[in-house]
Amino acid sequence: MIGRVLVTSAISVEDRCIDAFNELKRSRHITTVLYRLNDSLDTLTLDFEGSLTHEELLKALPSDPRFVAYELSFADRDGTRRGAIALISWCPKGTSPEQGAAHAAGYAALRNQLDGIDLFIEATSQSDLEYHQLLLTART
Repeated sequence: MIGRVLVTSAISVEDRCIDAFNELKRSRHITTVLYRLNDSLDTLTLDFEGSLTHEELLKALPSDPRFVAYELSFADRDGTRRGAIALISWCPKGTSPEQGAAHAAGYAALRNQLDGIDLFIEATSQSDLEYHQLLLTART
């Protein structure tokens, strides 16, 4: 059909992706895990695992879609230190319809396979990921 994008709903997730997420939950040495779809847009692969500040994360986001598991540390309104794990869908403007459809299916696959996510965030521009925006979401 013209104008219709067909994407399989069965996006597979490599075991390394889940292992990296579990390491983020266990370790204080890892704050960030980036995932990407492979070239055939049918498998999620591990792109980066390490520790990034919020500003470093923003600089690390490429111009093509990614998924990010990120440990957000913040002070609650009463001053109590808290942490929340965010799953971020990074799908910047200008993404092709085929990539966008595959990305949405990949986000659903990650949501179903990663246990312990506190926040779900969909971002199309860096302004969606400004620290104060993430705090507003985490505090509600």
